[in-house]
Amino acid sequence: MPDSTQRLFFALLPDEDVRAQLRQLQKDLNRADGRPVPEKNLHLTLLFLGNVAAEKINAVCDIAEGIAGNQFDLTLDTFGSFRQNNARVLWLGLSELPSELNALHQSLRQQSKSIGLHAGKGVYRPHVTLIRKADPREKLPGNPEQGIKWTARRCALIASELRSAGSLYKILIEKDLPEKLR
Repeated sequence: MPDSTQRLFFALLPDEDVRAQLRQLQKDLNRADGRPVPEKNLHLTLLFLGNVAAEKINAVCDIAEGIAGNQFDLTLDTFGSFRQNNARVLWLGLSELPSELNALHQSLRQQSKSIGLHAGKGVYRPHVTLIRKADPREKLPGNPEQGIKWTARRCALIASELRSAGSLYKILIEKDLPEKLR
C-alpha cells in the first residue's frame, strides 16, 4: 500500500447501462454551462473519509476487503444541487433510501470510526454528481420521469487526487456484492 496520506472514499460503481443513462442526463443538463463529471468517475459515495494518514491506509483496505452485503436495487430519481466555490454542483439522488444502502453506509461508518477515522457527519444523502461548476443562476430541472433503476453490484475503495482539471480517481480495491438469496 502507498506510504503517504491519501484522500479516500468508499463508493458504489454503476454498470455500463446505468453509466450510459447518467451520461445522457449529463448531456441533457449541459445547458447549465458546467463541467460534466467524466463517465469513468461516475459513482455513488458510500462514505467519504477525506485525507487518511499512511498508518491507517492498510486498516481502511481491510475494511474494503471485508465489505459485506448482497446486491440491492435503488432508484435515482431526484435532482439536487449544492454550492461549491461560487458555482453549483448538480446531482441525481434518491427519494427513498433502501435499507440495504443505509446498512452498508452505517457499517462502513462504524468500522471507520473503530480505527480512529472521522467518518462523516450529518445525514447521509447518497447521490451521483453529474455536473460541477454549473451556473448558480440556472434553475434545476424537474425530476426525471422514470428515474434510473440501478442494481448495486460493485463497490470500491477509491483514492482521489485533486487537480485543477478535475479529480483523478484510482480504484484501490473493487469488490462484487453477491446476489440476493431468493
